[in-house]
Amino acid sequence: MTSGKKKNIPGLNSVNMFDDQGPAVKTCKTCGRRIPLSMSGDLCRDCLKRELFPKVKDFINENPDVNEMVVSAQFGLDRSIVHEWIREGRLEYRK
Repeated sequence: MTSGKKKNIPGLNSVNMFDDQGPAVKTCKTCGRRIPLSMSGDLCRDCLKRELFPKVKDFINENPDVNEMVVSAQFGLDRSIVHEWIREGRLEYRK
């Protein structure tokens, strides 16, 4: 059982990870879904994918010799998202 006392953890006492409603989170500016503070930007993963897909597809069409690493770096996108689009058949690279 805990005594209810706060532990003094150096470097963490000034960070409030919780508010009165629970863990501190931010909301997606498009759909309002809760997203973790650790996520960069202000869009949830689904809205980010929806917003970036047409731009990524245009980029690949204009630069046919790029690969998923270049696309990921260009758009600040996790490679797993690019791989997902390839698996789904939504993106295709020149062979």
